[in-house]
Amino acid sequence: MENNTRYLPTDDLLLNCEYVSSNGTFLHEICTHGIISPKLTKAVLEKRNKHYVGKEESQIAPVMANDLKSMYSDGIFSDTELRTSTQTFPAHKSILSARSPVFRRMFSSDMKEKSSGRVDIIDLEDDTVHRMLLYIYTDTLEDLQLENACKLYAAADRYELLSLRSRCSSFLKDNLCPTKVCDVLALADRHQDDNLKSCVQDFILVHDKEVFGSQEWKDFMATNLELAADTMYRKVFPG
Repeated sequence: MENNTRYLPTDDLLLNCEYVSSNGTFLHEICTHGIISPKLTKAVLEKRNKHYVGKEESQIAPVMANDLKSMYSDGIFSDTELRTSTQTFPAHKSILSARSPVFRRMFSSDMKEKSSGRVDIIDLEDDTVHRMLLYIYTDTLEDLQLENACKLYAAADRYELLSLRSRCSSFLKDNLCPTKVCDVLALADRHQDDNLKSCVQDFILVHDKEVFGSQEWKDFMATNLELAADTMYRKVFPG
């Protein structure tokens, strides 16, 4: 028998089964089943399990992510498309539906997106749609900057991509700066994200002289007077 030393180390048949599942991130487990001979000691089993799991674990997630990225970038077997005002992005209803409750409702009801085979999103920029789709297919983010993270956050909120929204929020919190903080504060308020809003206001109060004395803050007050007043109120009456 070919590979008999691998599968019959003690004249007992061992079956190595690979199980792959996903809930947004790629996971896998190698399970070993069989009738175990007393000769096959616990130490040997642990060594075998460590060998199989360690060998596959570092390979399967990147391979699957790359395959899904190819499906997206090459439009393989696509059955719908997302259209901005300047570009069309081929996509797959099943993948969009699995990741976004909004897309799922579109494709499972009598909405026009189901019958037309396209989703028109002319108010989003091409770069934002591309980044959103890349995340939907591969769970990855590439070259985030504060400006495109704000736009991606808004798209994630619209399509109920909660994990993407959370990751964008974390990025924004970690990369706040006095010259851009007004944009993030307005974003948090517009999307009713109290956690992000509170973090931004705390940042402003720590850097109050730099922020309140900036032209960006003066422009912000002209269009968001109530929000600006609420932030400054926290400076006068903390807590």
